[in-house]
Amino acid sequence: MAYDSLVAPAALFVRQNTARSPLKGKPVDLGVQGFPSIQRDAVAGAVPKFSIQIPQSQQGVHSHHQSQAPSSAQVPFQPTTPTQSVLPQSAVETPRPLTHTAQQPVEITTVATQSLSQPTQQAASSEISASAAPQSSALDFYTSQQLQQLSWWSQSKQADFGAYLELASAYAGKGDTTSAHHYYTEVLRLQPTCAVAWCGIAALYSSTGDHTRALLSYQEALLVHPNCVDAYIGLGAACKELSRSEEAVSCYQIAIQLQPGCARTHAALAGVYFEQGHLELSVACYSDAIALEPNFPEAYNDLGNALRALLRCQEAVQCYTACLQLHAQTAQVHGTTHHLLYSIAVTYNNLASVLKLQNRNDEACACYEHVTRLQPDSAESHANLGNAYKDTARQEQAILAYQQALALKPDYPAALANLVHSLQCVCDWRERKATFHRLEMDIVRQIYSGQPTSVQPFHAMAYPLNANLVLELTRLHARHIELAAERLRVPAFQHPPKNLLKAGQRLKVGYLSSDFGNHPLSHLMGSVFGSHARADVEVTCFALSAADGTEWRKRIEGEVEHFYDVSHLTSVQIATMVNQAGVQVLIDLNGYTKGARNEIFALRPAPVQVSYMGFPATTGARFIDYLVLDRVVAPEHLRHCYSEKLVYMPHCYFVNDYKQAHLDVLDPSTRPSRTEFGLPEDRFIFSCSNQLYKYDPETFTTWCNILRRVPNSVLWLLRFPPFGEPRIKSEAAARGIDPDRIIFTDVADKDVHIKRSGIADLFLDTPMCNAHTTGCDTLWAGCPVITLPLERMASRVCASLCHAAGFGEEMVVGSQSEYEERAVELALSPAKLSDLRSRLCAARLSAHLFDTKEWVRDFERCLLEMWRIYCTEDGPRDFEMSPQVSSQDTCPASASAAPAALQEVEGVPQMLAPTLTKTISSNPALVKALQKQGITPQLLTMHSMLVFALQQQGVSSSAPLYNSVSQQAH
Repeated sequence: MAYDSLVAPAALFVRQNTARSPLKGKPVDLGVQGFPSIQRDAVAGAVPKFSIQIPQSQQGVHSHHQSQAPSSAQVPFQPTTPTQSVLPQSAVETPRPLTHTAQQPVEITTVATQSLSQPTQQAASSEISASAAPQSSALDFYTSQQLQQLSWWSQSKQADFGAYLELASAYAGKGDTTSAHHYYTEVLRLQPTCAVAWCGIAALYSSTGDHTRALLSYQEALLVHPNCVDAYIGLGAACKELSRSEEAVSCYQIAIQLQPGCARTHAALAGVYFEQGHLELSVACYSDAIALEPNFPEAYNDLGNALRALLRCQEAVQCYTACLQLHAQTAQVHGTTHHLLYSIAVTYNNLASVLKLQNRNDEACACYEHVTRLQPDSAESHANLGNAYKDTARQEQAILAYQQALALKPDYPAALANLVHSLQCVCDWRERKATFHRLEMDIVRQIYSGQPTSVQPFHAMAYPLNANLVLELTRLHARHIELAAERLRVPAFQHPPKNLLKAGQRLKVGYLSSDFGNHPLSHLMGSVFGSHARADVEVTCFALSAADGTEWRKRIEGEVEHFYDVSHLTSVQIATMVNQAGVQVLIDLNGYTKGARNEIFALRPAPVQVSYMGFPATTGARFIDYLVLDRVVAPEHLRHCYSEKLVYMPHCYFVNDYKQAHLDVLDPSTRPSRTEFGLPEDRFIFSCSNQLYKYDPETFTTWCNILRRVPNSVLWLLRFPPFGEPRIKSEAAARGIDPDRIIFTDVADKDVHIKRSGIADLFLDTPMCNAHTTGCDTLWAGCPVITLPLERMASRVCASLCHAAGFGEEMVVGSQSEYEERAVELALSPAKLSDLRSRLCAARLSAHLFDTKEWVRDFERCLLEMWRIYCTEDGPRDFEMSPQVSSQDTCPASASAAPAALQEVEGVPQMLAPTLTKTISSNPALVKALQKQGITPQLLTMHSMLVFALQQQGVSSSAPLYNSVSQQAH
């Protein structure tokens, strides 16, 4: 870039201004008041915008002997982008929702955005100016009396432009911007070629956010003083604020050439590289700044931000720690100042954030607690602390922190949204109606203003909100992800050509997830990734999380064709890797859940992008082409709830791996006793093992009505989280139910959880947000379910499970009253419930719901159809995949015999099980061979017993069902 292109407009501007001063008309009042204040955009997931307002005792402007541009009285932070931990400071950061699933809470910390080393002076600057720190300035050398004397002297005939310049600098430092403007103008009247005065004028413009005029004024300085370092630095800062980042880089590079030893210019250049996403260059420049000035705490802070964005978390921790140590040394020598305390708070905030990334949550809480002590009147600090408490399941403390934030700042949508979710998690329904009304009003205002909403889409699934409002919420959320991705300035990826697959060619499919490990998604999909037909599909898994050492992760890594741990890479690097792998269909298994990297999909590395499983709702995203579901989850009259094109699976969109991973559950001898979990043996047990955030007061009232009508019954619930237990019991008492009839149990390991699910008599689902994985657990354990589907996807999943199991008519109801009546009817009709339970148990091996291999074949057909549409049609569209014709469908005899053969595994002589297992286990060679195949002696025993049961029931050895079971046993 030729620098002349910057100079020319300024020259034209000056020639048209006969007074040679760009300030015309009434001067702008640039005064500031008090310290400190914090401003924040009322947005969901945005990092707060902090503004320092420097006390008058610390205000000042660098003299023309200093290399830094003059400081401003107010230097606010801008939020960052959600795409990386630390990205352009002018972008907007959204939590990796977290989820938030439990979704990560709305992140409003200053962590990723708090830059301390940039020599800017703009009111809209994205970093704290290093020159805003307490330093000597013109103000330090003038008392009020001396200023009066200097003013009198300047008005005498002996005055020259030097006196005016001293006065302008002094008044600017004092905060009297009107006088500063007056005397800078006088300097330029007397000496139009005074570069220092032009820089001073530019600084005043910058402090009001008028960066265009600031840029022109800095150019005027360079016209008269081509080697003015201050002007290049200031011009770079102005270009940066005007999103002219390449020109900003050029200005800073020229300043470094003119004065290579200025550490703060290196830091300023690093800041621009950081915004451009050139993180390695940013790290190098921050390192240069520290090498030049080892006692440069702000550079350590900002280097930590860049390292954090590169996911070099431990190095970031070391940088933040070094910054805090330098601040401590300064405090010991010079005492504390407002700005120093503020900078310390910022760095503790940054440190806390990176500790959270390392799952060092208790240490993160300690840092946030320290921030609240440094800034007790900061609503944002208390909200950040609430988020940290929430991450460590300390819901009660989180609620108190959010309430304190709202007490300090009543109009604080992000804190309200997080408070609502915390209250939901512990079933605190006091003021529920008024609180949700207030929350809904916040959402509506934010949608109309275009701001990201304070409510995370994952949280909204369990809220009583209108489906259209939730759709708009998610659309806006997705749009801000797109904007963040745009700020990464990544050129559009080249996609594979639109060529139909020829004979022998395979479709390249990628799965992207942070949940390859001990997570419900892997529990459900463990065998899916390795079960794809390699003749037709080439599958690659991209893991956004590091290996957790569990059997779930190892299994997926070992069975899938390609597996890459990309947890250490940036979003841009991952997107590039996906694209270079030639992935044709990329599947998002996260959606808006914890650990998601949605910006990867916003960068469009693959031509066809699909949302599946992880997020049971619409994404509202233009960068997601398809959402996979079924006709029960999304009937035609609810099509309006979704932004994506819909792919309807034949039976159930929800997949599970229980026939492969938990076949031993079918053996009743493995079922634990009720007394093991503190349950009465002689009572009817209603159960619900959903998390407490899915509960709502209306459904709980129905549960209490059911308990009242079924006297000899109890309600068995999951203690998740534990803080909700006393509130639930209190709610029961308020409805006239003895709290002792509500029995809580702790979370258990997956295998134990599934097996114990079968000891309940009847599972009561939560309508607002159903049992999903838990629904599969319960049905596989042989326990009937009552579920009430509503409007949105998360409220209809359990109905889909019941239909795919073959019991939709008996387990799915249409209203709260029907819900109550069906539950009471089954509880008071032992024979009817026993018949339902027996038929459910008998159907488990033949039901579509548990046929993983059939699901994989159907899913592959959907993926191939997506690619065909991409190659031959104008764009994605809704389509429905018809069921396959299976061998069982062509063999009615075997189909009718199967239910009779497998009425319940109780039909098999149970005394054979221990003997058979012992016999197998006593053969080392056989055990070793089984282990190579991932088969336990117990699993082989179950297969053998099932073969025996089929033989006893007279099922022909030629029947497909017999062959299938027999082959698995052999």
